[in-house]
Amino acid sequence: MPSLKRFLWQIRLSLMGNVLKALDEFKRLQWLKREEMNALQQDYLKNLLIHAYRHVPYYHKVLLKAGVIHNGHSVNLQNFSLIPLLDKGIIRDHYDELKSDDLSNRKWYENTSGGSTGEPVRLIQDLDSSKLLNPVVMLYDKWSGYSICERRILLWGSERDLFIGKETLKIRLGRWLRNDICLNAFRITPEQMYAYVKCINNFKPVQILAYVASIYELSCFIEQEKLSIHSPKTIMVSAGVLHAHMRETIERVFKAPVFNRYGSREVGPVACECNRHYGMHVSALTHCVEILRQDGSPCDPGELGEIVVTLLTNFAMPLIRYRIGDIGAWSEKPCTCGRSWPLLKYVSGKMWDIFRTKGGTQAHGEFFIRIFYFQNWIKKFQVIQEDYDFIRVLIVPNGPVSKIQKVHMKEIDMITEKIRFVMGHDCRVQFDFVEDIDPTASGKYHYIVSKVSKESTAVTAGNQKE
Repeated sequence: MPSLKRFLWQIRLSLMGNVLKALDEFKRLQWLKREEMNALQQDYLKNLLIHAYRHVPYYHKVLLKAGVIHNGHSVNLQNFSLIPLLDKGIIRDHYDELKSDDLSNRKWYENTSGGSTGEPVRLIQDLDSSKLLNPVVMLYDKWSGYSICERRILLWGSERDLFIGKETLKIRLGRWLRNDICLNAFRITPEQMYAYVKCINNFKPVQILAYVASIYELSCFIEQEKLSIHSPKTIMVSAGVLHAHMRETIERVFKAPVFNRYGSREVGPVACECNRHYGMHVSALTHCVEILRQDGSPCDPGELGEIVVTLLTNFAMPLIRYRIGDIGAWSEKPCTCGRSWPLLKYVSGKMWDIFRTKGGTQAHGEFFIRIFYFQNWIKKFQVIQEDYDFIRVLIVPNGPVSKIQKVHMKEIDMITEKIRFVMGHDCRVQFDFVEDIDPTASGKYHYIVSKVSKESTAVTAGNQKE
């Protein structure tokens, strides 16, 4: 049966535009020399810019003013950094102007951003873009040791995307062919986790594809309840920041290596770890990635900055220098695997995961996550900056609140002092014990939330204010 499913799915992939042939091409191109890879990426970027100039009203004006396009066909990439950054606000305000005027000749569909910021936005995506991005995902799976139609559990989905038991026949058939079982990760109760453990043990997947926070929460539950769990060949995580303590816990519980994948609904699969786990390789043939300081200049390797993405495959509504909202850093050294694709050292959260004081001091959210390490009396937490001098900590306790407040007051005082150390001694720190902390509408879970001056993270570049 698995060989039959694989055969049928390969036919389906061929009908989708010969995805398998594209996968073979990506397998070859990943080993190009860096100079060859850069030249190929620049060719793809030039094609996108020329198309945007000729067919997208918004970019016709923007690219001309930035000095990127000359005589309607010549591209000056030295002025690429002068192109104003694109964000969700601009997409909303200029939606019609950002659409390509040749949509009638294209196969396209409307999508939305993930909405983890609370501000989803409508987008138009080229169907041909999807055909080029699917092989990238398949290549990432290959890196982890997973092949198409092997047994896979998806701990995935959201309120929008996943309604287990209510899917169309087409969706159910596709999952059967791919050998996938989907478990809804939007909100997991203890009862569901018992059921998920049973499903994993019975199905014995080769790969588990999961939201970072969901597989981590399931791992903690398995360990706490002393349950036996099947060990897959590989675990692929995405849709959140994979912190070191999360990776350690997941790998310890499942006895399987964790591969970190980075991307978004707007721009698709941007980067992924190979089996060396030295960082995440950016798919250079489909994405052009920059990491910028607040003044718009490029960051040095190892330096945290804002991640800006140009998707090279979407001609229906080009996203050029799109502010995806994340912060990260380039690796100081190349990966030992030998691939020439750019290497992200890490992605360490959203731009609004940075807390600020009135005096301008910045504290990265990672600090606040680390102070909750090894606090066994905490099942789940979230740190919220309500104001410059007010931090609210939500705690889902691992036991009766009255007992925790009595027995662990010393730890609560210690956490309070550490927060005040970086936020100022006048900062008010409030602990609220709650039954649960809900994920966002897209099923993601944020440990850190700042409600203060998100605008102050704005990166300026070229004529950004225009």
